[in-house]
Amino acid sequence: MSKSDRLLNRPRLSAEHPIRIEDDTEARREVEQARALLQILQIQGEAADGQAVRKARADLKRAEKKLRACYEFIPLRALPADEFEALVSAHKPRPDTDDKVWNNKTFPWACLLACDESGRSEADWEHIRKHVLSGPELMELCNTAIRINARTPDASLPKGWAQIGP
Repeated sequence: MSKSDRLLNRPRLSAEHPIRIEDDTEARREVEQARALLQILQIQGEAADGQAVRKARADLKRAEKKLRACYEFIPLRALPADEFEALVSAHKPRPDTDDKVWNNKTFPWACLLACDESGRSEADWEHIRKHVLSGPELMELCNTAIRINARTPDASLPKGWAQIGP
């Protein structure tokens, strides 16, 4: 596939946003311990007992599964570019506010609803918005929906990554 074809056929981005449902303290501790043990065994290389390495890998997988079970993952998919621009246009910045690109009160929520692929109804989302999520949780969820539509490079990419040759 040519570089032009890659751009023309770029898929819409998606994300799974985690919402903590249960206390994950114990599950996190188990993952950390399992990772530490597996790393110690891997550092030993050939000297490590093969059965112990297999057990450590299985324990890590089990701990990660237990940690994941503490969360509900909200599937989101970016809108086609023209639909995203239409959504932005439908939520124009309000005069005499800090709004710059869109209405900061209405747009994030509308973007979340438009990108949600969980199959939840708008009534379910209203209940979640009012009674389930804290303000910061809701803001992070909406920001995830906006981020996948903005399609900006991931901020965790190393400095100068674009200058690395093919």
